[in-house]
Amino acid sequence: MCLFLSLGIIVGCTQGTPAVHESRSTQSGLASEISIFGTSASPTTLEDSDTASVELGVKFRSSVPGAVTGIRFYKGSAANAGTHVGSLWTRAGQRLASATFSNETATGWQTVRFASPVSITANTTYVASYLAPRGSYSATGGYFAGQDATNGPLTALASGVDGQNGVYVYGSGGFPTQSYQNTHYFVDVLFLPTPDTSAPSAPGSLVATASAPGSIQLTWDAATDDVGVTAYLIFRDGDEVASVSGTTRGYRDLGLAASTLYRYTVKARDFAGNTGAASNTASATTSDQQPPDGLNLPRVPWEGGPAFYARFPAMAGTPWLSEDFFPIGYWGAYTDEERRIATDKAHGINTFLETYAGNDSSAGWMRQHGIWNLAGSGLGGEAVGTTFYDETDMWAGPGWDPWTGNVATYDVCIPDDPRRCGFTIYNALYQELNNPNAFIYTNVGKGALMWWSDEQREIGINGADGPDPRANWRFGMVTGDIYFYTDGNIGGEAPNWFGIPANEVRRAANYGEILMTNLRIASGAGNNGEPRIPLGVIVELGGQAQGSVINANQVEGAVWSTLIHEARMLGYFSHVFSDSTANPFTTDVLNDSRAEYQETRERVKKINAEVTALARVLNTQSYVWQFNPSLSTMLKYRDGAAYVFAMQKRQFTSGTYTFTLPAELPASGTIEVLGENRSISYSGGRFTDSFTAEYSHHSYRIPD
Repeated sequence: MCLFLSLGIIVGCTQGTPAVHESRSTQSGLASEISIFGTSASPTTLEDSDTASVELGVKFRSSVPGAVTGIRFYKGSAANAGTHVGSLWTRAGQRLASATFSNETATGWQTVRFASPVSITANTTYVASYLAPRGSYSATGGYFAGQDATNGPLTALASGVDGQNGVYVYGSGGFPTQSYQNTHYFVDVLFLPTPDTSAPSAPGSLVATASAPGSIQLTWDAATDDVGVTAYLIFRDGDEVASVSGTTRGYRDLGLAASTLYRYTVKARDFAGNTGAASNTASATTSDQQPPDGLNLPRVPWEGGPAFYARFPAMAGTPWLSEDFFPIGYWGAYTDEERRIATDKAHGINTFLETYAGNDSSAGWMRQHGIWNLAGSGLGGEAVGTTFYDETDMWAGPGWDPWTGNVATYDVCIPDDPRRCGFTIYNALYQELNNPNAFIYTNVGKGALMWWSDEQREIGINGADGPDPRANWRFGMVTGDIYFYTDGNIGGEAPNWFGIPANEVRRAANYGEILMTNLRIASGAGNNGEPRIPLGVIVELGGQAQGSVINANQVEGAVWSTLIHEARMLGYFSHVFSDSTANPFTTDVLNDSRAEYQETRERVKKINAEVTALARVLNTQSYVWQFNPSLSTMLKYRDGAAYVFAMQKRQFTSGTYTFTLPAELPASGTIEVLGENRSISYSGGRFTDSFTAEYSHHSYRIPD
């Protein structure tokens, strides 16, 4: 299935990616040649439906002088046929060189070299292009929106740096000046830097200061170089211990022994690898105090985790009191067959938030498969909690009117219109339970999250700890559910009640930014802003309105948005209320074996495995720190490493963002990107990463 945009760009297709090849050339390659995108880059669209003749190009710069030796382009299919010609242009449109591709392969990267290399000037914009006479080109829509692509001295510019990038012109060839939605057409250059044999000067005025226990702060003046300094190397007692970027003038050395003298020098290095002379030697002695465990930053209010659950007798002897346990709940689980419970467990579910179709064997099956039930008696065994009626806030409303005993039907309250007896129901359920030590769970919907006043919300969430002395109940956990992707009415309601622009309603960020934020504000009212109980958000796994769909990427983004906004549990809603070919009705997504839900089932299993592996981290208190104002982030520290969880805020959908680290963390090193099989080298206390869609998120581990 493909999604088409104008100019014939397909932004997404379910096709495989061909193996990467380089076409042969009559001129042998040079070992030191550099390209922007390398040999592993491949487009999301292999063959665009556009078959018109078109010149496609990319704007780029080099930070050092050198020579462009040739042009590359990516061929996604044999349909991109005909005679291809590669060209190099000045920013003003003067063609500097061209060459015709030959000996092309059927797919993959194709390469041609100019008869003579073309010298280019550092920090100057040029355009590389190729003619696709039969269209059918490869592309990735939106690639240059807010992000560039850099390899060594070469950079394909982000749109906005020098006009829009991803340029084209229709016809039989010519200078490409038009652009469409920042599209990457997979055009590249081969570049040979000019040899540089001059080393930078020595950095000046190095100063070392014992700034805090276990650390020494270094500062120095810039070195000079004929091309430019790319890095500074830090030496401690003669051994190189770190490097920072060429724009950095300081470094904080951490993890040092107390009451110890350390001596430092700094050297500059340029792009060619030339290393200059050492700076002056600077020394300092660390204090006699040991550094604290963790970071010296303000903390986010903390509720939940093993210490909280230990208050409830039914939790004794269960994994809830272990740091390695993080609640992963399934709302609406069917417990009438063991196979269903086993399937839920195989997907990583460890908690049932509401159950259906139970029988005499259900409790034993839950215990056998290690699933804890918040919809039980709350007296122990697998039934560690008890659940109040779902969404009482919506079908009973806020207030103290009498209750008829009916649930979510006619004649609920007296009077029945308007309904204002929800608080009466909570009190009645609490009295009927007759167990003040029970872990009580409930889920709220649009009433408490959207329609109620602030005071009503505070009464409903906080009960006996809230502003109304008539309230007797106390919840142990509250979740909320509003389905931003699949609710048929939310598009009209969210702009009115939440002030969200209509085009920003169906985004993953709203699950955390709106729902978790509102829950935490309500729970912390009258308590110095500190939430009283664990809170969470239920994420839907399927459509709620006719034909509505939430895909696996959106599920994952919504889940991580709740966690980044301090959810103390992860929750899924099992049901699908729509009935369409794309999203057929089902009462239990994780147990529905149809192909429509396969990707969602597999993604849920992946998410839950990652959360389980991070339970010890997620069960620690977060720190207050702003890495980038355009990102929602969560910072934690555990077992000698910092963990950063991040995704874009609602109003941003894609881009490259720079993270500024707190000074307590090393200024340079390597960051592991969890679950993505990659790492990021960083320096100067900063690193950069890309977020390609509104649901994109990343988790980072930074060794201290």
